[in-house]
Amino acid sequence: MMDWNTLLSTVRMGRDDVWVPKQPEDDRSQWERDHDRLIFSGAFRRLAVKTQVHSLSDNDHVHTRLSHSLEVASVGRSLGVRLGRWMHEQGLLSDQHSDLGIGALVQTACLAHDIGNPPFGHAGEGAIRQFFESRPEYLEGLIRAERSDLLGFEGNAQGFRVITCLERHWFDGGMRLTAATLGTFLKYPFTADSVFGQTERKHGINQAELPFMRELASHLGLVEKMPDAWARHPLVYAVEAADDICYALIDLEDAVELGHLDYEEVSSIMKELVDRGARRNLYEQLLDDSEAKLELLRSAAIDALVNEAQIRFQSHYDDILKGVFEEDLLDWRRASAGEVIERAKSLARERIYVDLTKQSDEDRCDRLLGGVLSHLIDGAEAFSRSVGGGTNVSSKAHDALIRLGKFRPQPEDSKYQRLMRVTDYVSAMTDRYLIRLADDLARLNYLDIDS
Repeated sequence: MMDWNTLLSTVRMGRDDVWVPKQPEDDRSQWERDHDRLIFSGAFRRLAVKTQVHSLSDNDHVHTRLSHSLEVASVGRSLGVRLGRWMHEQGLLSDQHSDLGIGALVQTACLAHDIGNPPFGHAGEGAIRQFFESRPEYLEGLIRAERSDLLGFEGNAQGFRVITCLERHWFDGGMRLTAATLGTFLKYPFTADSVFGQTERKHGINQAELPFMRELASHLGLVEKMPDAWARHPLVYAVEAADDICYALIDLEDAVELGHLDYEEVSSIMKELVDRGARRNLYEQLLDDSEAKLELLRSAAIDALVNEAQIRFQSHYDDILKGVFEEDLLDWRRASAGEVIERAKSLARERIYVDLTKQSDEDRCDRLLGGVLSHLIDGAEAFSRSVGGGTNVSSKAHDALIRLGKFRPQPEDSKYQRLMRVTDYVSAMTDRYLIRLADDLARLNYLDIDS
C-alpha cells in the first residue's frame, strides 16, 4: 500500500543528485512554486504555437496546446480539491495537506502534461517515429532499449525529460520540481523497453532518465511492478481524467466553431452528460443563443464528469493505493458516463481527425520533420567524427551544429546521447519555427521539402 506521507513529498532534486527538503524561509507553498516555474518556462510558453488538433488555424478561437493545458489544469484543480476533501473526511490525509493543496498539486501536474509534445502534436510524434523506422542506419550501434526510445518517440517521456533535464537547470535537475509533482505528472511510469512499454505504445521514461526515475520512485514509495516499471502515483488518475474530459468535449466544441460538426449533434452528447448531474435542464435558460448555450452545456458536462471521476476514485481507492488499479477513471467500459465519452471520441475520430486539411498538414509535417532531423543528425555525426572541436566539418554540417545551439552534442557524448540532443531540439520547436527552419534549409539547398 502506498503512503501519502511519501507520495506528497515536497523535497526537490538539487545539485549532485541530492534531494533537498523545503527551506524554512519559503513563503509560497511548494506546489505553488512548481506551478509558477512551469508557467514562466519557455517550454510551456511554446505550447501556444503547438497543435492541439488543428494546425496553425486562422480561427483564433481554436485551441492550441497552451489553451488546452490551461483548461486541463483548471479541471484537474477542481477534481483534486474534491479528492482532497473526501480523503480528509475519511481520515486518509494528515492536516499537513489541505484540500486546496491537493488541488494545486494536480493543477500543476496538469499544466505540464503536454510540455514534451513536438511540433504538430501527435502528428509530430508519429513523424519522428516514422523517420527512425525508415532510417535504421541512424540507429546502428545502439542497444535495444536505446533504439526503443527513438522508434517509439513519445511526448510523455519527452515531457519528463524536459522538466527533469532540459528546462532551467540544464542537465542538472531541470526545473527541480517537487517529488510529488514529478510523480503526479508520470502517466506512464515505465520505459519503452519494459514489458509494459512493449504492450502499450506509450511510455513515460527514456533510458537517459531511468537512473533519476529509480531514485524518484524509491523516494515516493511507488510500487515496483517489475524491473523499471512502477505503479502510477494515485493522483495521476486525476490528471488523466482531467485531460480526457477536456479533449473529449473541447475537440467537439472546436469542430462546431470550424464548421466540421453541427451544433445539434454536439449538444446532444453534452446534454446526455448534463442530465446525469445536478445541473440538468440548465441549458434551457439559453434557448435563443446557441453559442452561449453550448458553453453552458460544456461547463455542466465537465462538472458531471468531474463528479463521475471522483466517485470512481473513491470506489477504487484501495486498489489505486495498492498499485493494482489498471483502468482509467473514465474508462468507457466501466464508468457510467464512459459510453458517452467514447461516443464523443468516436465522433471526433470519424469527423474531425480525418479532415482533409488536417491530413494535408500531417503529411507536410512528416516531410518537414524528416528532412530537418536528417540534416541535424548528419551534422551531429560529422561532429563526432571530426577533430578540432568540429572546425573541419563541411559547411552543411557546420550549419547543423550552429542551429543546434545549446543542444549541440558534446565531444564525450555517446551516439544515443547525440540522437537524443537532436530530438530534444526538434521536439522543442513550435509549428511555425519548424516551417521557417525547413524553408531556410531549402533555400540553402540543404533540404528538399517537396520530396
